[in-house]
Amino acid sequence: MTAVRTWDERPTLVARLGTAAGVLLITAIAALAYATGALRPIDDSLAQLRFNLVQRPASDTLTVVEIDVDSLRAAGSWPWSRQRFARAIENLSAAGAQVIGFDVDFSARSSLEADQALATAIGSRPGQVVLPTFVQTAGRGGVRRQVDTQPIERLSRQAVLASVNVPVDADGRVRRYRHGFGEGEGQRPSMGSILAGKRPDTTGSFLIDYGIRVADIDHLSFESVYSGRFDPALVRGRAILIGATALELGDQFATPKHGVLHGVYVHALAYESLRAGRGLYELSLPALTFLAGLTAFLLRPRGRRDYSATLRLHGLVAASALLGPLLLQAWAPVSIDAAPVLLSQTLCLLWVVRAELKRRARTVVEEREAHLVQLAEHMRESRDSIRAAHDELKAVNVALDHALKARTNFLAMTSHEIRTPLNGIMGMTQVIMASRDLPAGLQDKVRLVHASGETMLALVDDLLDVAKMESGAVTISPVQMDLHRIFDETVQLWTDKAEVKGLRLAADRADVPRLITEDTGRLRQVLFNLIANAIKFTEVGEVSLSARVERGVDGEILALQVSDTGIGIPAHKFEEIFEAFSQVDASTTRKYGGTGLGLTICRKLARAMGGDLTVESEIGAGSQFTVRLPLRRVHGEMTAEANTGLAAAAMLLVEPNPLGQGVMKAALSGQIGALEIVSSTAEALGSLGSRRFDIVVVEGKALSVAPGGVAEGLGAVAALAAQAKVVVLWGGAPEEQAVLREAGAHLVVQKPVGSADLVRDLQRLCSHAEPEARGPAQRRAVV
Repeated sequence: MTAVRTWDERPTLVARLGTAAGVLLITAIAALAYATGALRPIDDSLAQLRFNLVQRPASDTLTVVEIDVDSLRAAGSWPWSRQRFARAIENLSAAGAQVIGFDVDFSARSSLEADQALATAIGSRPGQVVLPTFVQTAGRGGVRRQVDTQPIERLSRQAVLASVNVPVDADGRVRRYRHGFGEGEGQRPSMGSILAGKRPDTTGSFLIDYGIRVADIDHLSFESVYSGRFDPALVRGRAILIGATALELGDQFATPKHGVLHGVYVHALAYESLRAGRGLYELSLPALTFLAGLTAFLLRPRGRRDYSATLRLHGLVAASALLGPLLLQAWAPVSIDAAPVLLSQTLCLLWVVRAELKRRARTVVEEREAHLVQLAEHMRESRDSIRAAHDELKAVNVALDHALKARTNFLAMTSHEIRTPLNGIMGMTQVIMASRDLPAGLQDKVRLVHASGETMLALVDDLLDVAKMESGAVTISPVQMDLHRIFDETVQLWTDKAEVKGLRLAADRADVPRLITEDTGRLRQVLFNLIANAIKFTEVGEVSLSARVERGVDGEILALQVSDTGIGIPAHKFEEIFEAFSQVDASTTRKYGGTGLGLTICRKLARAMGGDLTVESEIGAGSQFTVRLPLRRVHGEMTAEANTGLAAAAMLLVEPNPLGQGVMKAALSGQIGALEIVSSTAEALGSLGSRRFDIVVVEGKALSVAPGGVAEGLGAVAALAAQAKVVVLWGGAPEEQAVLREAGAHLVVQKPVGSADLVRDLQRLCSHAEPEARGPAQRRAVV
């Protein structure tokens, strides 16, 4: 069974006194808030709601004659001649008006003729014309006094005088109306009371019933009354109230429901309230204080009450506070402000919620304490297990670190040890193929060995590139480059292989700039792989390479597109082909070969350079691979290459590997004036001390075994090289090149590098031009 939530019973004197003090405090707060006007916005909103729900029509016993804009325009000036008002009294009397009231100031004298005309018109209706009086503040500076303003004596003799003062609350709104005012020698009734026929000695005030529809009060323009062009039915037997509605005359008051009303309509609503017996009377402050105290007493927290039942009781009290005044106002002329009761209820609700939260918090604390005791016991029991698991995790982490280091060492070993014999094989086969005395049959066999070496080197480079990319070790080194030359060299490199398969290799680069900033080696690598794939998977037709400039959101884009007429790729395989070791299907691998790493490397490199690689293809119709990169133009001209100077240069080569010595000697044969080869930095220092060299080429492995390390060994060589250019063939991480330059290297060439590219870099170095940075894309004659 679910226990009922209750507050703790505390039948002590202290608890009862605390509850009584809480009730008194809430009552006092509600009374003070009401007395100071803090609750006025709430009461105004509720009163406006009641007026909207309890609306009543006008009595059809009053007609307002408006001194409006048309009347002012017809008269031509203000104040008017009193003859116009006399004419209006005559026309209204002729139409059967019962009583005529003016909300117009007649306290100043005008011409004798005009005053006499108005006095005569008033005298023709003795006791049936009501003229206004009002109290106003006069004086200047700090001396101000209240002045009773009345019509001039001649007009007052046979007229009834009534006050047109309107009480205004502290917030500037008119809510109540007075029956009369104690002014001068006695009691003077208000305009609304006189027109409604109330006794002149009636005193006190009442709330205007703003539920009476203002639009239902009949009205006429003063100009129509003056000219006699009006419906007599709107006048016959009625009370007439004449007052200003033109904005120029400024007789306006703020009201709680209708916004701003002209003063004449405030008097009209007061008249209608009295006429219909709807002059509302409000409860006094003591009565409202009693209701607020009664509410606080009924809704105070009590120990045996269910929390949900308390909330239902609050809902019932709130409904009564909102609906009770509405029903009472609809039945009787009584207005009750509900805000003090609602404030008292709100404070009680906060009191109840606080008590409930306090009880629940105490329960939660007790439950948490019990849970913590259990948890502490469990922690004591499992502490040894946690320590054991921690020790095991530590051992696993150590093993993982060893595995990562082993992987790094494996990659480094693979990079240096596998590439070294491959470089030797490919370099020597290229030298053999260059021999004119080689028989044709043997030359074909050597060419086959060279092609196999190229394939194996490409495979090793792809595996290493993917491993570096997965570990985040790939770096991009943008330099100024000749895009046209790279484009043309790439096409020239693959033209022969395309022709062997009977394919046409087309190229178009007309619309792209010549000089840009980009990583030359990585760009070559991407184009190399894409064209190699296109030729591999195309049997008939053509392969095309095109370049264009596109407009992007962030600027210009260089778009390089490789298209073919090959077998095509199904749409559902577009993303899968960019995954490592993935091809379209197993039959593709068996027929065309390959590891499935080329496209993976291309996309990763494109994204590393700030762009992307996308594909469009159709089965049997070919494929289009598009590389889009941010285009960074270079303004000006790059220094042209010089083809002279190297042939007359003396070079010192520091190469510890005999195979590497042979490859370099074969590659540089006929390109260099004089070549001396040594195996270590120590031998190099001896040679530099005995003769002069123009170029010193140091293999990175020779530096790694030098005394003092790479930087110190290279620094010693650079210091003794004098004016010679120091070149380092570096197979380590590209980010280590900065250390080599600081140690004295004029040029760092990242391995592997083609022999033709190396010769070109050395030529540019001899001619004081900036050598071109390149990556591992060039697979031919690698050293």
